[in-house]
Amino acid sequence: MRNFSRKFGIFTAFGLLLLSACSSEHRPKYWHAGSERPYEIKGVRYYPQTNYQYSAVGYASWYGPGFHGKPTSTGRTFDKNKLTAAHRTLPLPSVVIVENLSNGRKVKLLVNDRGPFAHTDKRIIDVSQRAAEILGFKKRGHVKVRVTCLPKESQLAAVKYKRKPYPSRRRK
Repeated sequence: MRNFSRKFGIFTAFGLLLLSACSSEHRPKYWHAGSERPYEIKGVRYYPQTNYQYSAVGYASWYGPGFHGKPTSTGRTFDKNKLTAAHRTLPLPSVVIVENLSNGRKVKLLVNDRGPFAHTDKRIIDVSQRAAEILGFKKRGHVKVRVTCLPKESQLAAVKYKRKPYPSRRRK
């Protein structure tokens, strides 16, 4: 009987060890699941979207020097020279087209951060310094824009970031 208990214990331990190797999906160290959860900044609660349906007109500002080299909400390092943006509620990552309504210039950006949190009454997106240069408002600091999310490209970006993509539109 004693020999049986010992063999059973060893067999069980080995089985549990094998089972643990098959457990949860591996996420890279740069992925932060917290970017999907509601959050609060300056007393305002934000609820990230669970789909890619988004089109809005508002103001864009740009950010760069003070954030360059620091981690974004997705854990990636912010580079002011890349074509990226920050949005308060779009799923991370998302791909958007930002159009400067005063000159018609457009740029495709990867949304991989949260913001803007300054002048939030009218500002709907923060773009990188490079994106502001392309859109033609770096010197001015802010401009009226149209932001449109691209669902298919956003789903591809989510796969690249090793995250299950959201549906392209709201479920009914």
